[in-house]
Parts: sequence; C-alpha cells; structure tokens
Amino acid sequence: MSTQIYQSTNFKVYKTEQGFIVHNVDKDFSNGHTHVQKYDTCMVMIKLLKDKRPPKSKSRYFLESLLRLSDDEVYKHELERLLLSV
Repeated sequence: MSTQIYQSTNFKVYKTEQGFIVHNVDKDFSNGHTHVQKYDTCMVMIKLLKDKRPPKSKSRYFLESLLRLSDDEVYKHELERLLLSV
C-alpha cells in the first residue's frame, strides 16, 4: 500500500512500507517509475530531471532510475553516456 505525499506538474512521490516511489506522470507507470529509500533522493531526482542536469552521483542505480523517469531524449542520451563510464 502506498500514499501519495508529493505532486508537481510531471512527478508524483509515493510513500511505501519499503521507502518511496517516484513516478513521471507523463509516462506509463510500468515504464516511468523507480523505487528509492529516501525522500531527499526523490526530490534530488525530480530537480535534476526538471533542470536536465547531469547528476554528481555515478551510482548505476541512480543513473538507471533517472533514465527510467526521463522523457527527454537528449537528456536520456546524456545519462546513457554516463552509464557507459560506470
């Protein structure tokens, strides 16, 4: 069971028993969501996606999560390039 705790124009954040879910509402849920452990991480992801900035983190999971949430092809290409260097 989850409860929505945040909503912006393009994103929703849900609190679950195991952590949080970030969903890009412009994408189908099955292809446009990711699971994270901390609320702060959700907000960092949303900010990076809105600003289309590369993350400082080189964590494979973090990059894959951003890639899954993004609907911008140019930004996705940049994230894929970063993933190759991990």
